[in-house]
Amino acid sequence: MSEIRVNKLINEAGSGSVELTQGATLPSGKTISGAGSIDITGIATATTFSGAVTGNVTGNINSSGVSTLTTLNGTSGLVSLGSTIKTKGFVETQSTVSIGGTILTLDASQGTVFTHTTSAQIGIVSFTGIRTDTAGSQTFTVLVTQGAVAVNTTGAAGIGTQLASIRITPGNVGYSTHIKVGGGTSITLTNSAGALDLLTFIVSYDGATSIANTSFKVVGFAATDFRNAVV
Repeated sequence: MSEIRVNKLINEAGSGSVELTQGATLPSGKTISGAGSIDITGIATATTFSGAVTGNVTGNINSSGVSTLTTLNGTSGLVSLGSTIKTKGFVETQSTVSIGGTILTLDASQGTVFTHTTSAQIGIVSFTGIRTDTAGSQTFTVLVTQGAVAVNTTGAAGIGTQLASIRITPGNVGYSTHIKVGGGTSITLTNSAGALDLLTFIVSYDGATSIANTSFKVVGFAATDFRNAVV
């Protein structure tokens, strides 16, 4: 085996890099170092990786060991994790609902935890940004504070007496279905100004290839009249 001892390699024209036609082998314990970057359009395979991953990662990240993420931002699609997730905790984004007339809109692209102070009767509950990449369910939580005039306080005027609207992503196509409630009765809120109630909705998609109104089920329920404990 022969050796080439040089300080630098450059192409024949003296203007660019050289091509390692048959590849290269790096002996154990040796490294490639420098202040530049490594750009690969093919596949990079390694038994271990050490260091921080910065920038945008597209495609799949497959790990059979332990992967530690300090921040996972900017995902416009689905993040699919393994069967076991260990975390010190989640901080969920809290948004204000969108209200137009009597239509209460919960936009999944803004999060799944919302606050709302009532100013009018809640009629149709609209869920937008519902993913249909695969079958699954999304849970929405709404912390409701009754305004100056309490609304949705009777069974006849309760939440669930009108159809729910579902608008999917991608495609922004709309569908409608009933909100299924316990015992078949509507969801009523506390009949007192300033009362604090908690609404929960579960939107389930069955993964149907041809999406229809029947592809979705919405379950709704409430925990009501939260107040300071009396001891």
